Amino acid sequence: MQDYNYLLKFPFSNKAKEYLSNKRIDLLSVEPALLEKVKKFLLEEINQEYKIQEKYWFNISRIDDEIIASSYVKIYPLSKIILSIIDNTPLLQSFANYYQKRFLYFSKKETNPEIINDLATDICPNIQFDSKKEQYYIALIDLLTLDLGEDYKLQYTNLKEGNIFFINKEQLLEFLAVVLKKRILRTTEVNKKELPKVYLEISEDIKKKFQSTQKEREDFDYRFSGKLSNNDFPPCFDKLYNDLLSGKKLSHIGNYHLAVFLAGVGYSYEDIINIYKHAPNFDERIAGYQIKKILEKKYSIANCETLKSNDLCVFDCKVKHPLQLLKRKNLTEKT
Repeated sequence: MQDYNYLLKFPFSNKAKEYLSNKRIDLLSVEPALLEKVKKFLLEEINQEYKIQEKYWFNISRIDDEIIASSYVKIYPLSKIILSIIDNTPLLQSFANYYQKRFLYFSKKETNPEIINDLATDICPNIQFDSKKEQYYIALIDLLTLDLGEDYKLQYTNLKEGNIFFINKEQLLEFLAVVLKKRILRTTEVNKKELPKVYLEISEDIKKKFQSTQKEREDFDYRFSGKLSNNDFPPCFDKLYNDLLSGKKLSHIGNYHLAVFLAGVGYSYEDIINIYKHAPNFDERIAGYQIKKILEKKYSIANCETLKSNDLCVFDCKVKHPLQLLKRKNLTEKT
């Protein structure tokens, strides 16, 4: 019996490619309804700043019905075709980030060593397994040819006889996730003349809508002169901030959005970590790591629609983005 769960979790795998090949599925002659799913996926799902992963991913990864499963498995290769037509770097980057995070989420939960081995050899054929040490490794020269750059810093402490060893499962999976992302970013060119008209039309529609979304986000890109006073926080973030200071336990998603907001309005690492010390479940090591990541990645402050969908909106401010309230008070400068 076909393991559809594996195909859904890892649609970039050789098994997924073999499934499509064995079923003789022609990706250039799929039903329009499926292309609409691809469109929704590229415009909505991969661009979400944050979602609870259990709800976000598991709802399409426990399917036993072949017809439904087949539809979802096609989304990955169809998306790659569409992205090749569009040739939009930010959208492709979001797509690659999505599958990198998705891979890490599912692979870290995987306990079957055979599946881990399949994934390792799928993603990086040059990787090898030392049965005596029970560790995966890759020759340094092979790793350098992957050209992973700053996304993967060499662990020279694990260098032995010209090989880089991965001392545990987490280290291996983090490496594979970077290789996967790089592989996804290297899209193949498509001959537009050979594509059905509907592919070109839906690609153009996606491109226009994505660019419109990007412009809308840029409209909320402001520079703050110094650190924003907490007295000027929008109502949603003011509530999160004061709840935290009073010792209330915020939801994981509330913690995330508040930290992103604080980082975005001029708060330093020390400022933010001191605020989070009021949390009843405060762990400096975990909180410190997450805050540093948020500051490093410079995540965008969520818009009102996202905050509402996560039950964080507390007042109808009649705006689309919390930063519009700050603009009204002349607290920001346009970048």
